[in-house]
Amino acid sequence: MNEISRLNQILEYTGMRKNTLAKALGYTNSAIFYQIETGRNGISSNLAIRVSERFPEINQNWILTGKGEMLHDSELNIDEKTKNRIEFLENHLKGQDARIEKLEKLLLDLKNEILNNSI
Repeated sequence: MNEISRLNQILEYTGMRKNTLAKALGYTNSAIFYQIETGRNGISSNLAIRVSERFPEINQNWILTGKGEMLHDSELNIDEKTKNRIEFLENHLKGQDARIEKLEKLLLDLKNEILNNSI
């Protein structure tokens, strides 16, 4: 499997666009992916490290060589503290979503009130 195919599989797996993934990996833009696609550069060990640090389930050797499977066979060993942090953040996001929904409703109500008063 060539480097472009591996890059596309990573993009598909993460559900990100090139620019979003590049920023998630600490790059300012997606030029690194363009250079791989045009054949100017290959997948560097630095890029492979960044991908596997951000997505530990993706096999770093596969990123570099295309050998083996994209995802590690074994489940990630996540300690209890990390599991608790993930659960906290998920709950926090749900709370923020509810807050945003309330604020959007309030904004719509205020907009309607302004429109009704100006008629």
